[in-house]
Amino acid sequence: MKKTFLKKLLLVFSGLFTAGFGVYVYGCADGWWGYSYISSFTPEAFADESYQPLFYAPDEKFYDYAQLDYIDKYNEDIIGEWHGYLKNKLTRSEVAYFLLNDTAQTTIDKLYIALQSKKPASDAGLPITDQHVKNFITFLHFAKQIEAYSTNVFSSWNYEERVIEPTNENLVRKVEAYYQSLNNGDDFFRNRMWFQVLKAKFYSDDQASVIPFYEETIHKQPKNALYYRAIGYLGGTYYNLGQFDKSNQQFAILFQENAAKRHEALYNFKPLSPDSMQRQVQEAPDNNIKASLIAMNGYYTDEAVALKQIYELAPKSPHIDFLITRWVNRQEYTINDYDSQKQHPLPVEKTQIDYETLLWLGNMLQAPKKLSNPALVYLAYGYINFYIGEYEKAAQSYTNAYKRSKGKPLVRAQIRLLNLMNSIAQLRSVTPVDENKLLADLNWLYKEVPKDTSLISFRYEYASQWIKKTLARVYTETDNPLMAEVLNSEDGYYDDPAKGAAMENFLLKTNKSSWENLFAGLYPYHLSDIYESRAIYAYYQNRLDDALSLMQKANLKAANDYTDASIYYRDAELRGNPFNGRIKDCNDCDHVAPQSVKYTKRTFLQKVKELQTNVNQGTDVYHNALLLGNAFYNTSYFGNARVFYYNQIIDEYGNYIAPKNQPYLLGMDHAQKYYTLALHAATSDEQRAKVSYLLSKIERNNFYRTVYLQRDDYYWPGSDQVMFKEWTGFKALKDEYAHTDYYKEVIRECGYFRSYIQQSRF
Repeated sequence: MKKTFLKKLLLVFSGLFTAGFGVYVYGCADGWWGYSYISSFTPEAFADESYQPLFYAPDEKFYDYAQLDYIDKYNEDIIGEWHGYLKNKLTRSEVAYFLLNDTAQTTIDKLYIALQSKKPASDAGLPITDQHVKNFITFLHFAKQIEAYSTNVFSSWNYEERVIEPTNENLVRKVEAYYQSLNNGDDFFRNRMWFQVLKAKFYSDDQASVIPFYEETIHKQPKNALYYRAIGYLGGTYYNLGQFDKSNQQFAILFQENAAKRHEALYNFKPLSPDSMQRQVQEAPDNNIKASLIAMNGYYTDEAVALKQIYELAPKSPHIDFLITRWVNRQEYTINDYDSQKQHPLPVEKTQIDYETLLWLGNMLQAPKKLSNPALVYLAYGYINFYIGEYEKAAQSYTNAYKRSKGKPLVRAQIRLLNLMNSIAQLRSVTPVDENKLLADLNWLYKEVPKDTSLISFRYEYASQWIKKTLARVYTETDNPLMAEVLNSEDGYYDDPAKGAAMENFLLKTNKSSWENLFAGLYPYHLSDIYESRAIYAYYQNRLDDALSLMQKANLKAANDYTDASIYYRDAELRGNPFNGRIKDCNDCDHVAPQSVKYTKRTFLQKVKELQTNVNQGTDVYHNALLLGNAFYNTSYFGNARVFYYNQIIDEYGNYIAPKNQPYLLGMDHAQKYYTLALHAATSDEQRAKVSYLLSKIERNNFYRTVYLQRDDYYWPGSDQVMFKEWTGFKALKDEYAHTDYYKEVIRECGYFRSYIQQSRF
């Protein structure tokens, strides 16, 4: 008969040959930032490794995507134990082969048959006359059969129903009978066979038989790894029988007594209501088990409530530590916001934190000797007080934490970071005295911490950004926009030529103070980025002399961290010819078209300057103005030379253009100006036809930018009014230049124009 398990499938503790009834898998999504992007409190500093999967993780089932491993987790230990038992009769690799390799089954069968017939198995190459080797072969004979039932394979997509083949009843009887027949003093072998009986029963149709067998035999077993796996089987049995009070008690024992099982015990724990939990706690045998029940339930419900209950029962319980870290990290996640830190200056209102629990922590610290980890409690208390502006309380708490930190590097680093944040939060200006006081800690944070291998898990990234943004706000409020920009670059700074020049002078300054050197080194942009951005903005503002001068300085050699010269700086090539004006906007077509001259950003500006000089001097105004119109059109979002505005500071690479850059990258004013000049200077209908059409593209782009894309309700399917506007250039082309060759080219290439002509006939 087959058993069908529905919904949640219990994960059990079977050891070497067990996969359990199911395994959850979490993939780390691309671009996952980790926890330090909005947290500065490192739980790894305060609780041992066994608690790590239980740390606060708002978006995952378990911290750091921790997974439960039942197949491979105990392999090395079991191999080592059997190798020691066999006293070098087999090599370690041979032991591993028999235990773990499926291809060993044929050899095991031959060896077992040889044992039963008392004939040597010469081809096996094993000393089967040795009693320990005989026991090993016998163990393998039973264990491999039971393994087949404990590692059922099922579809990972079938979340609702898993069909499990139960252990053969005859096999259960045989392995139990064999175990009961063992009367010698080989405790190691008896212990292993006992566990195989328990395992076989757990995967059988009569899973409930685990309970009496366990109760009758557990007192004879040593408290080793198999002992605790057996507790897991017992808990799993009660769970599957729906007796959650009893299953929770077993998992609480595991959680308390076996650190390696904490993650597994917590996963299988059944959270209950407050009344049910109270009853279970009352029934627990001692305060430590009571604390474990409360801690596990607190993980699923409310860690603050659990903290207070455990403290009353067992104030030195280590479970308090991981619950405090969860509480602190939860407070952080309700306050911090990576994308809008500048909008949340400290202090925050008390209503934004769990103020009641904060006061309770303060009461705990009236008797710090009662706690197992007072340094953690002091830090938690000080850190949350920091958020509400109680800076003196925070500082005193950090001092007390330091006295009790016992020299642990990660704890000391945590204290140093929180002290630094506390000092920064109180600044109202930055004086030379402040700089001298803070500089050592800031150098440590920005230069030493990222390279310190002892601080791998240290959460410092959010704090490092928060400090720079907080200092930037102070500089803004004290009228120092340059240092505010250095600390926290804001969009639009380089729109102002005077500010750009000031930054250039600052970065070139050779006598910077140590404070200035630190933050200049952290500034995300190099001089070439600045020169290039200023040159680009000067171009769009039609300040060609400034644009040329600045672009000349945008040399790749000045930007040591960048190696991609294809889209940055003065020698980056424009992919299409920016002086061509085509009927259809097809950037890809322009990019692959043969180009007799390849323009870079610098040579493009030189050519634009030359054309402007010609226009200003009245030299061949039509052709020079036409080429200038094409140049300004193609260096807009609509043209073939978008590479021209690619820049680290401007930061426009896609279809979305930020509002502040829309007048430059979507604006058509300069293109329209020069096309209009060309129209006035035209001497033939062919020339006038061409410019009229190019002006219609200007009118179309302006319409879409300023009207069509600004109104959600403007377009509806089938609206001819919207889809086929009568651009002024279209009308002129139709009414005045239908006889030109250019008109015929437009008819051939522009479907929009053809539709307009067809509609205008009716």
